[in-house]
Amino acid sequence: MSLTYIIMSNKHIYLSDYFKRSSLISREDVRILFSFLSTTSESSITLDFDKIEFASRSFFDELNSQKRKLDFLGKSIEIINLNNSLKQLYQIVQSSLIKKDNAFFSSIASAQIVTV
Repeated sequence: MSLTYIIMSNKHIYLSDYFKRSSLISREDVRILFSFLSTTSESSITLDFDKIEFASRSFFDELNSQKRKLDFLGKSIEIINLNNSLKQLYQIVQSSLIKKDNAFFSSIASAQIVTV
């Protein structure tokens, strides 16, 4: 019996080191980060929020948007070490995305076809 091992490489990024600051505010920062991540060969990426004191709602919104794109490319993103206030904000942003998705899919479900 032969066993096949899959080696998954992981990239660990300390966001405070990557951005050289403790506050993350702009959507552009997320786009720059994910542009870099999309070119890496690693299939598993850890974003470490250690030493990050503040992140804006727009930062988290863009983070979720870009994360979905990388998920589609087969790359998994893990977010770790959020302080309590960042964790709460991240959960709020995630729940608002779920509500947007549900509203979108329910509007599609109730759409009618009109033939002209």
